[in-house]
Amino acid sequence: MATFEACNNNDNRGFVLDAADDLSELEPHAEPNQRTQNATMNATSRSADAARAAVWAGILGAAKHIGNRAPAPPRHRPDVVQLRHGSTATPVYFIGAGLYELHVAQLMRSEHSIYAVEIAWPAAWHDASANDDTDATPILEDMVGPYVTALSTHVGSTPCVLVGYSFHGSMAFEIAHQLLAKGGRVALVMLLDAPAEYPKPHNVVWNNLRDAWTEPRQSIASRLATSFAIARWALDVVKRFAQRRFAETALNDPGELTTKLDTLGRPMRWPLIERLYDNSLRSYRLRRLDCRGVLFRADRSKDCPSATKDMSLGWSDLFGQGLDILQMAGDHFTMMREPPHDRALAREMSRVLDRYCAKPARAAQPVATS
Repeated sequence: MATFEACNNNDNRGFVLDAADDLSELEPHAEPNQRTQNATMNATSRSADAARAAVWAGILGAAKHIGNRAPAPPRHRPDVVQLRHGSTATPVYFIGAGLYELHVAQLMRSEHSIYAVEIAWPAAWHDASANDDTDATPILEDMVGPYVTALSTHVGSTPCVLVGYSFHGSMAFEIAHQLLAKGGRVALVMLLDAPAEYPKPHNVVWNNLRDAWTEPRQSIASRLATSFAIARWALDVVKRFAQRRFAETALNDPGELTTKLDTLGRPMRWPLIERLYDNSLRSYRLRRLDCRGVLFRADRSKDCPSATKDMSLGWSDLFGQGLDILQMAGDHFTMMREPPHDRALAREMSRVLDRYCAKPARAAQPVATS
């Protein structure tokens, strides 16, 4: 989820929604091939403008909130916006229309049409999170319900690809389950550095210490070194938690604003979104999904050290048609937003789409697993 601090974007062309007129009318003497090329460029430009408009709606809502003016509820805001125009039959849907998703989609060179699904969350969820009312916050199955409805209406029976970054990967996984249950067709789920589970820090520490001391191939010195690294990681987690609580209580800091709006047009703060994410998993049970998955795994050297590394981030047995794992350069954030990592990610995503969902259809060969 793109936070408000990440919204410093110098490209504000998203406000100019009707400035890209038909180039064939502006250039009546252009050759037919040139007019066709111009029309294609025009369609892509309109898709990008609509996507920017959806993102900037959240930014404007946050700006109005900062200015102590009540933001107006979103008016006729589409649930599905097009990020790129393409000619290939299988459409691609990012779950969430944040700046990161828009950025990566614009870097991709695939011939697939790319969309983003962004739902204004019910104001009741916002209030329940603000009041720390866990029972009133949605579980993951309910949270993705509006996304499933929007996708079913938009894609129909056409096979589609779902993409989820970070927690949106969990949402994409559950959305795929519900789409298949409704008779939809999911060709592929692409997970952008999205763990299958989000255990509590104390459980992470305990499990990693257990692995370190039960791994028979490790020496005593290696076990002690791993234990020391785990303890240092745990102290860092406690320090960050204490800093957040101090900011909330002593400094009365409610946290960063984001571009996520509720149904009343109010921008949501990151701590409330994080609480909704945590609460949504309280009763969620992972189960096998009957499609192929591809995990784009960022550099996780800053994760809690462990004697055993799960390269699949917990997804290894959850895709009935197999899981490919691609190790990407950059960490969880730079993979999506900083060159050259963002371009490498977009290039690999395009390659995977062309491999598994190309038109005309052909037998898919497995992507090299790192």
